[in-house]
Amino acid sequence: MNEPTIGERAEARVARYLRETGYAFEVEPELGTGRYPDYLITAGEHTIVAEVKAFETYGIFENAALRQPMARSQEDALAPIRKKIKEAAGQLRDLQDRGRPLVVVLDNPGGRPIPFDSPHLIISAMYGDLALEAPLEPGGTLGEFRAVAGRNGRLRNTHAYVSAVAVVRREAHATPWASQWFDEHRKDFGPGDAYDGNQGMKAMGAAFVEASKNAPEGDDLFLDIFETLSDSAVPLPRDVFNGPRDRRWVPNKDRTGLVST
Repeated sequence: MNEPTIGERAEARVARYLRETGYAFEVEPELGTGRYPDYLITAGEHTIVAEVKAFETYGIFENAALRQPMARSQEDALAPIRKKIKEAAGQLRDLQDRGRPLVVVLDNPGGRPIPFDSPHLIISAMYGDLALEAPLEPGGTLGEFRAVAGRNGRLRNTHAYVSAVAVVRREAHATPWASQWFDEHRKDFGPGDAYDGNQGMKAMGAAFVEASKNAPEGDDLFLDIFETLSDSAVPLPRDVFNGPRDRRWVPNKDRTGLVST
């Protein structure tokens, strides 16, 4: 049997999240558009259409040269995210008049070097490269700096029908276990009268490797939801994808940016 592709792994993880959350869903439903979005999700009284995209690129390291220094702009770093938002939005385009929330879901099951774990960078991919600006005060001084969305936002002037971008967040069970282990055992390896920092670190590393044989396995999946600023998209209900460890960013009062709830 062939190994599943990265895209298939992403779709499987989203399906797992939906099952664990208790949502019913249909895979690649026929909705009369000639396109087959990944999931038609039923959550209580609500029906949501979702298109899942995964990353196969190596992002800013795609054309890296061995032992050669390189520099990449924020635009370069966010390009893979913007590309996948565009692809998913295109798949949902013909459903914009159906009265259903349309959600782009992004996942990175391959662990590719994409700036995927920062909410601020996801928002930047959606609405523009993060920049700082300050007003020029009388006398030529600068006022208070504030963060603003600059150029290149994928959703700024296009795909107004997209209700939200969702990002799959994985939390391994071994992560809190490892943190607790180091908190409890760091003192066992120094400092002391005869403490050798290098040897102490090596000993602690060896002890951790041995202890890791009994580390818990498995993981949990959650969603980070970024509602769009569009006033023409069908809103994604706030009681959907709102588990205790899901996270959400919503438009501020004047709909000029997203804030965490």
